This record gives sequence, C-alpha cells and structure tokens, in this order.
Amino acid sequence: MTARILGLSLDSADFQENPGAKNAGIFAALHRRFGVVGMVSPTFSRAEQAARRLLHFHPDRAVWRRRYNLHPRTFLRRTALIERELRARDGQFDWIVQLHAQFAPGRGGRPYVVHTDNTYVLSERHYPAWAPLRGALRDERVRLEREVYQGAAFLYPRSEWLRRSLIDDYGCDPARVIRVGGGANIRAGSLGGKSYETQTALFVGLEFERKGGFVLLRAWDRVRRALPRARLQIVGEPNRWGPPPEGVEWIGRVTDRAELAALYSAATVFVMPSLFEPWGHVFYEAMGSGLGCIGTDNCAMPEIIANGRTGMLVPPGNVAALGDALVAMLGQPEQARRMGEAAYASVVGGHGWDDVVERMAPALSGHRDRHPD
Repeated sequence: MTARILGLSLDSADFQENPGAKNAGIFAALHRRFGVVGMVSPTFSRAEQAARRLLHFHPDRAVWRRRYNLHPRTFLRRTALIERELRARDGQFDWIVQLHAQFAPGRGGRPYVVHTDNTYVLSERHYPAWAPLRGALRDERVRLEREVYQGAAFLYPRSEWLRRSLIDDYGCDPARVIRVGGGANIRAGSLGGKSYETQTALFVGLEFERKGGFVLLRAWDRVRRALPRARLQIVGEPNRWGPPPEGVEWIGRVTDRAELAALYSAATVFVMPSLFEPWGHVFYEAMGSGLGCIGTDNCAMPEIIANGRTGMLVPPGNVAALGDALVAMLGQPEQARRMGEAAYASVVGGHGWDDVVERMAPALSGHRDRHPD
C-alpha cells in the first residue's frame, strides 16, 4: 500500500494550485511518488498576527521579523494551531512530512519526518544576525528545535554540513539523519542552442548583503577593467543604494518563473558569493539552466558546486578572488560551456526533487512500523 503523506509547512500555498511556490517542488514530487492527501499550515488571524508582531517590535524590520518568527511563544502558538488541524485529519494519513522546525507537528505522537536546511545553532555560529535570541529565550528555542528533531522518525537534511549539526549540536541518532540534498525548481529541457559568448553574469537572491551582493559590486570594477563589455544582471531586492556601477543592470524582483528561466537561459555564468548560505536552491536552478556557478567555500555551497568542474568557489568576502573567478569564466567561453554542461548533467543526474524523494522513500515506504517507539 502506498503511504499517504500530509504536508506541513509555513508556506500554505497548494503545490497543485501554485506549482511555482517556494516549497511546491518537494511536495509535488512526494505526490508523484506516494500521494499527498493535504497541506497544513499554522495560520494566524490578522488580528492575532498583528498583536504578536507588536510584542516583538524592533526598529530594524529584518531583526523584528526574525525575533517574531524565532521566539518560543510564536513556535508554541504555531504548534497549537497545527494540533487543531491534525486532530481533524487523524486517520487520513500515514506520515507527516514537515519542512523545517518552526513549530512541532502537534502533540499527539503522530509519525513524522522533517526535511530542512538549517538549524538555529548553525545560524548562531556562522551568521549571528539570523540568531537574535539571547539567554533563556535562546536556550528555549534550541530546546524546542531539539524536541522536534529527536522526535522525528527520520531527519532529511539537505547537506552534510547540516547533518553534522543535527548530530553534534542536537544529539540526533546518526542512523536516522539522512542527507537527501535539494532539487532544482527550474530546469531547461535541453541546452540546445545555448550561447556562452555574451559575458553576462547573473545574480539571483534576496537579502543582498548576506548573499554577498556588496562584495560582488566591489569585484565588478575588476571585471570591467578586464572585460569592458561584461554585464551583470541583479535579480532580487530592489535597488536602494543609488546608481549601480557601469555594466550592471539592476532588475529587482522577478516573480514570473518563465521570465526568470529566460534570464538563466541568456546568462553565461551564475554568481552568488554568499557570506552565509544554509543551502541555496538557486544554484541548482542555474545549473539546471546550463550555468556554471560561482559561490563561496563555506556552509553547504561546496556540496553543490564542484570546484573546477561545475563552477568555482572563492573565500567569502574576498573581492580579488571573486573578480578573478568572474573574469576566468566570462572571458573564456569554452570554459564556461564546459562547466555549464557539467552543471546541467549534475542536476539531470540526481538533483531533481524526484531524486530527493527517492532518497526519502525507503523510510516512508515502511509506514508506521519505521517510527521509533
């Protein structure tokens, strides 16, 4: 009998109604392999959400948002909302598949697994701006996360970098922590007709500073001196920092998947020199579009980009190394082609969402008998 999957996520978008939604890929693949019987999300009323946000007010909106989302009270309230939904659905599913640990999957001892890309401890260690809680609040947040992780039948981290944190920082059983990777949300049907002659670098990402955007802008002057016709396209945040340097086209937000796919298709190389990147699914989008990628040699990025084969890795914050990597890839079309084709083959050969689900499948196929007592 095929397992019946119930999806839990902060993103309430239905993967069938909105296949372009952020988390649609994994649930669509789970539906193809098993059957997703429903999606549940902890949804506050507008009045409650406004009241709760006021409790965590901070003049910096980014800090405010993180404090609100990570506070133990928010976690517990989301868990209570989830429990109410799950009680109404008991008996209709065999497994809960939850994305991340922003709440617990109820309190009823239901069998569940967690697919995730980061932990609070990793944020605290590598990028403190993402870990605003201190003292007792911080300890409570980590305790709540630990309960979710240790209560899961299996944990499916995207990276080995995260797998080690779940084992070392949260005390999870290594046998139940299985690295499964992530999938490409955009993938070209083929690379037929793709050109690598345009000297176009593409950056896609929100949180411009964390993604290494300012490092990239400083490196771009070095690129333009070597390659006067090189062009950089920036997708993500609107430009709030004044006129961009020569050769930079600041596109801003792109929500249409077809438009984004066209930008990938027209580029020569993808670049996102993140200072902190727990995963970075956009690398697989770029690779699935035939682009070699430039990232940094920290966090999970070395597990995605094979240095010298599917792209290049540079030290985070190193302007000179980043500029040299861009010049090397933009200025040598055959190298860009070789890396782009290798990147595409890598995605086609095991980095789609269906591949991720196949790595999850052996445990999920066992139904409840695989859930720990």
